[in-house]
Amino acid sequence: MVEKIIDVSVINVGEIDGRAYMNKRDMDRLGVDDFDILQLINEFEDSCAVQVLENDEVEVESIAVDNGILDSANISDGDRVNVRKAHLKKEAITRVKFGIEPLEGQPVEECISYILENFDEMTSVIRNRPIYRNLQVDWPDAGCGHVKISFLDSDPDIEGDEVGIIDPSGKEIEVQLVPASEMSFNAVLVLDVSGSMSKEDMVVKGTGTAVEGLRRGLKGGRDLESLLDEFDEKKVSRIKGAALATLLFLSQKVSRGWGEQLAILSFAGDVDVFEVEYGSGGPTPVISCTGEAKSAGLEIIADYVSKRCSKGGGLTFMSGALQQAYEMTNQFEPNSITGKGNPNMIVLLTDGQPNKGNGLGINPVPIVRKCARDYPNTVLYTIGLGEADSRLLKRLSEIGRGEFYEAADLGELTKFYDLLARRFMIALKTDATELVEEIPEDLFEDVEEVDETDEVEIALEEDYGGAGEDIAEEIAEMDAEEEVEEDFEDEFDDEY
Repeated sequence: MVEKIIDVSVINVGEIDGRAYMNKRDMDRLGVDDFDILQLINEFEDSCAVQVLENDEVEVESIAVDNGILDSANISDGDRVNVRKAHLKKEAITRVKFGIEPLEGQPVEECISYILENFDEMTSVIRNRPIYRNLQVDWPDAGCGHVKISFLDSDPDIEGDEVGIIDPSGKEIEVQLVPASEMSFNAVLVLDVSGSMSKEDMVVKGTGTAVEGLRRGLKGGRDLESLLDEFDEKKVSRIKGAALATLLFLSQKVSRGWGEQLAILSFAGDVDVFEVEYGSGGPTPVISCTGEAKSAGLEIIADYVSKRCSKGGGLTFMSGALQQAYEMTNQFEPNSITGKGNPNMIVLLTDGQPNKGNGLGINPVPIVRKCARDYPNTVLYTIGLGEADSRLLKRLSEIGRGEFYEAADLGELTKFYDLLARRFMIALKTDATELVEEIPEDLFEDVEEVDETDEVEIALEEDYGGAGEDIAEEIAEMDAEEEVEEDFEDEFDDEY
């Protein structure tokens, strides 16, 4: 089949919800209908993709386009462009990652904090936008100042000149946001020291460089030297692996020297907060990573972690540890440049299930759900070892707008901590209907049809034509996921 391409003149019509309008005659020449996706390419190979609607007020051989779409593609009012029907990816997008870049010299920390607290505003900016490799969206009126949002990657991956579509079924989609440049952020490390963490099953591999770096950088006492010596063995206890990962995280933060602040909590049957004294100020749970406290703080922390991790025992009071971790972020000082609090990251490391509530409830899900609302500037990452309840930890990280990692060996564990010390990412689940208003008919016309229940399929066919079968399949998947979620909650209710 010969691809249809027409040459038209661009009209910049301001803000029109990220869409474009064409005369019916031109749409017929292209063989497209309302809500189809078009690609525009100028003489310099600058390109963009946009959803089109029919409007006969637009002159023939012209296309009226949202100004944000044009600005991000370096296409201007009056330019001549080639227009064709976009090469759509057959699978719908289920995860998309965007980079956030300040354009007015404002601190990136301030922009990330603003987006954390105003995610709905950001979704309105990218609403109705097809996803393609060079997608850039201007957000000039963001509350934190002018920001550029750039596409980085997605699931499934966008290749070549493909254009992806946010899943039109209304299914949940993961939107990941990362700063376009490195930024400072504070962290609370939450370390499980319960009895099960003493199990010696962590395979030691890929940690030689890290251990030697700690030997050179930390001049600790015998306890620290003894801890590091254990990583010459083939296996170590989970708790010793956790100690090494914690020290690596702290060492990475200190080496950055960006005024970041840390706190450490350990928990078993109760929660223990690490405190350090600087001068005559008295004990504080806040660890500074700059100035005089830099070297002294790490030495004290190294001793604390090694000793605390050698005494693991008791129950697993996860709810209390997580609540206290969120509350701990209130004690961090404002960023000296922005005058506002940095974004915060909580990292929970555990190998088991919660089994103590102590008045808060054993199930930590309600605690994290409430804290995520009360502390919008904070994200939660979870890392599982051994027999950790991966479903629980994944759910906690989703609610906390972070990610879940599962470490099979010590090399993977230290890699995760090294990454988290340097990279701040927001991962939010949102309903796809927040990003796409309409469901085009026959959107994925080449996708293989699937069998579904006649009742659902017929109802959808009446509303959405040829897309009915595909959407019915997505609804079936949604129902299955909801059943899993309900089963998960029921398991907690039954077990605890």
